[in-house]
Amino acid sequence: MASTMRTFFTAMWRTILLRGLASLGFGILAIAYPKITLAIVVTIFGIYALVDGLLGLWGLYRGKVEGKSVPALLAALAGIAAGLVCLLFPEFALTYVLLLIGLWNVAAGLLQMIGSIALRNEITHAWLMALGGLLGAGLGLLIMLYPADAAVASIWLIAGTAILLGLLLVLFAWKLRGAATRVA
Repeated sequence: MASTMRTFFTAMWRTILLRGLASLGFGILAIAYPKITLAIVVTIFGIYALVDGLLGLWGLYRGKVEGKSVPALLAALAGIAAGLVCLLFPEFALTYVLLLIGLWNVAAGLLQMIGSIALRNEITHAWLMALGGLLGAGLGLLIMLYPADAAVASIWLIAGTAILLGLLLVLFAWKLRGAATRVA
């Protein structure tokens, strides 16, 4: 039993240590090379917005709601357009990614609020959908008003989170290493 626990703890602490070091490495690289990190964010956002828009279209097709689908259709098309711009024109998107994300958030948020008004008599708690749209539109507006600050804040947030997570994983791995030694 002690041998099995020792093997488990030994394998775990090494794996967690490697994960922590990888996270630290990523965080440090993100701070050192913010433009590359932003390019990665552009790509990930492009994939997300495209998938979100396609899923929105699929939901409209599956739901087949007559007359109430225009805001949802426009939100889906805005997501597809934003995703395609990021994926097909990454240099352009890299320059204007935050304005694009802000514009997309404002458009999707406003359309979500309009959709909640259209559905208020048919679903309970439509105000939650409106609140989500308001928050999204507000965030988008802040991003559009302060794009340079939003870019720096985004990179710092991503890098800082990775560094913090990395430090915690390294510390936890060190503690597991001690547990493996004690079990032996």
